[in-house]
Amino acid sequence: MKSLASSLVNRMTWAVLIIVVLVFLAIDIIIDNWIDTEFDNALTTKSNYLKTLIKVSPAGVEFDFAGEFMPEFTLPAKGEYFQLWQDGVVFERSESLEHFGQANLINVDLPINGRQFFDVILPDGRSGRAMVSAFEPQVPDKYQNVLSGGVAPMILTVALSEEELNHILIIIDSSLAMGLLLVILFMRWAVVKLIHRGLQPLNELNQALKNIDFQQTELQLPASFKAFIEIEPIKNELNKFIRINHKHLQNEKRITADIAHELKTPISELISLSEIYIRYPQDERIGVSYKQDVLAISLKMKDIVNNLLLLQKASSEGLQLSQTIIDIEVFIDKIVAELNAIRAGTLARVNIISELDGVNCRTDAFSLHTVLYNLIDNALFYSPQQSKVNIRLVEQKPRGNDNKSAIVITIENELLNSISEDDLERLTLPLFQTEKSRQHQNRHGLGLAIVDNIAQVNQYHFSFALVDSNRIAFTFSLPKITSSLTD
Repeated sequence: MKSLASSLVNRMTWAVLIIVVLVFLAIDIIIDNWIDTEFDNALTTKSNYLKTLIKVSPAGVEFDFAGEFMPEFTLPAKGEYFQLWQDGVVFERSESLEHFGQANLINVDLPINGRQFFDVILPDGRSGRAMVSAFEPQVPDKYQNVLSGGVAPMILTVALSEEELNHILIIIDSSLAMGLLLVILFMRWAVVKLIHRGLQPLNELNQALKNIDFQQTELQLPASFKAFIEIEPIKNELNKFIRINHKHLQNEKRITADIAHELKTPISELISLSEIYIRYPQDERIGVSYKQDVLAISLKMKDIVNNLLLLQKASSEGLQLSQTIIDIEVFIDKIVAELNAIRAGTLARVNIISELDGVNCRTDAFSLHTVLYNLIDNALFYSPQQSKVNIRLVEQKPRGNDNKSAIVITIENELLNSISEDDLERLTLPLFQTEKSRQHQNRHGLGLAIVDNIAQVNQYHFSFALVDSNRIAFTFSLPKITSSLTD
């Protein structure tokens, strides 16, 4: 498993290492070039000084050099060297060069006032650098008329050893290399410390997740964390996730208890009925109705189990959707007819108000049947016997960025008993029933939960609200519409 901290440390190390190496390399190159330039400037300075020692007079050209003032040109070993030519003939040689017999310094043809540098091997075997320059000796003003023809050009070569320069460069390069190594080690240590300290809020977040007490009424991460732009969205999403899952956990506990309660009642009835029948087998009053009572209780249990299975199917991926074109008005008429066969008088109570004008929808027939059947059945059951249940069908035109039309179905009915706002918010919870609804043994609080889940799976826009204190309206819309059954 990869470590986020190790990955950040390695990436930061490599990134900073490359930058530091480039910086040190640039510094080394700049220093080397500067030292080479200074060395060449030293050669130029010595050469220009030696040129000033050349004296021109009517008697000729002489080189006024005093070794006591420049002893580096007189040493027998590890000295410095110069050599002067005029008309291709050696005019003067340094005393240090005399110690090596007829050895000569480098000499090349150059234009007047030209100069050139060369890497050479000195007569004593050391590596060095030489500067060759061509010039015309300066004629004093008082001899300008006498020496009107000028003086023949001369070539001067000055050679110095590079050993000390190389030693300095080695010291500088070694110092830079040691400095680079120390910087890399310090940088690595600093990156590790900084990243581990920077990731500390994640460790605290992880520890807070471990310390959550799921027995609390309201779960959320502690608000004592320092607010970080990167951590706060994660914390908010985790709090949201924890609240949703805690809510689901509480719902599961409640549903489990409610299922046990719903099944416990018919099971207790079966047990009691069987015990009485076993104890009094000769009692005709018990024996005559026993089979019908057992069948009724069993059908009630079957109804509960079927609704629970449908609820589970509607809230999972097991619900298979098959899109078909449906005539809504005909579809609702068939459902009303089904309910009329079960509950007499349904046809007279249901009032369908349609503004569709031949518009049809494309959706899953099973889902639509389940939703409409439950909503109309609930409206009939929880409203006064002679009251009307209004079903309105309206085509909603595209609005804003939404380029799709929709069929809006609203089912409105009176209420036998008023519903509080708290109960209204919990109507779609599985097995939820208001206290006044629990007196109906054939109602188990699963219908609206099934409708809500199916609406989410099919992307129906499902909602409900109180029209006034004693009327409620359920509304949902079908997302796709076609104007022809053959479309």
